Amino acid sequence: MGAALCVHRFLWYLSPRCGLYWYRFYRQPLQVGHCLRASRLIQYQWMTFYDERLEQLPRPAVTLRERFQQNVQCLAVTKEQELVACAWFGFEKFEEDEVRCMYLLPSNAVWDFDIFVFPKYRIGRIFFRTWEEASRRLSSKGYTHSFSRISLYNRNSILSHEKLGSLPLGEALFVKLGRSQVMFSSLRPYISVSMAQPPQIDFRNWPHS
Repeated sequence: MGAALCVHRFLWYLSPRCGLYWYRFYRQPLQVGHCLRASRLIQYQWMTFYDERLEQLPRPAVTLRERFQQNVQCLAVTKEQELVACAWFGFEKFEEDEVRCMYLLPSNAVWDFDIFVFPKYRIGRIFFRTWEEASRRLSSKGYTHSFSRISLYNRNSILSHEKLGSLPLGEALFVKLGRSQVMFSSLRPYISVSMAQPPQIDFRNWPHS
């Protein structure tokens, strides 16, 4: 794993259009369990279009704006107008913004990605409060599961998802060299070489229960 990360950093240093991206795919239930004690200072807002408060995120503004061109919603968590955390969700299908790949989803599932908590709030329960609020809202709309991909370089995120009962489904390795991309995956289509059209990973036939 360390060697792969070194290769990724070296390629990215040569060009931000290059890299070695290694993902693990997960499926997790959207369960509404016991509610954590609410805080009057914490507010939750579901965004369906770009909001200037998102500029506080350590993400390129152009990337954030492009996300809303898909069927995507952002759960923003704020404390007195300060952005505390964000969680992003795609519906029906989601096109990856790090590599070229399209994920196709079951009708009862969403795609969760880029769940981010600002460093000074990571010691508390903000991550779990955010996931609880997302589960409550999405469950009320008939969604039962969420799919996601986690970078194998991000051990903390993997541990957080597995604490939520996430089930690993497989992995995929993407090699990006400018416009060229090669994908090796344990899921269909297994191998893909592309320069424009993204490969599709279809989760629609995954068990719904």
